[in-house]
Amino acid sequence: PAAGKPADEVANRTPEAPATAIVGPEVIEQANALRRDGDAEGAIALLRDYAPQSATWQAIKRITLALAYVDVKDWESALAQYSGVIEAPAGLGPDIVAGAYLGAGQACMAIGRYEDAVTHFEGWRRVAAEPQAGVHAQLSRAYKELARYELAIENMEAGLQLAEEEVRTSDGDPRVVMYYRNQLAELRRLAAEQ
Repeated sequence: PAAGKPADEVANRTPEAPATAIVGPEVIEQANALRRDGDAEGAIALLRDYAPQSATWQAIKRITLALAYVDVKDWESALAQYSGVIEAPAGLGPDIVAGAYLGAGQACMAIGRYEDAVTHFEGWRRVAAEPQAGVHAQLSRAYKELARYELAIENMEAGLQLAEEEVRTSDGDPRVVMYYRNQLAELRRLAAEQ
């Protein structure tokens, strides 16, 4: 008998149903919730063995897992997940592939692999639906780290142009434009000294 209950009450008790395993896209939702709550390790554990059937969900799983690795600053593991999306067979949406290129570029920047970062950011430029000032700034920074100042300037100018357009057409922050101008001045100074 359990905890002082009569044997016949314990024997007649309906067993509890096992917890339902999380399957499908719900796994990704749960992993994102864990990340938002600061439990990147829990998200990694949840996603590690999850094997979605479709290529799109596999890519989304990889990107979510990469973001959890970024949260714990495991840049190599994040890069491996992003690379898995980039190297996936054709058929993924351009937004998914562009996101993987961007994440891979950022991971490479974090570990000082600037040539690889350039490759990934340039990949983003090839597939992204719309240019973004911030990605041009990151590409510019990678070129700056490689002392390729003319390409750094070219990308910072492109980022500045996009940032100025955003300020003109929406509620963009004018301080961002000032940041780009300051970075551009610094790059031009470095190029002149080279």
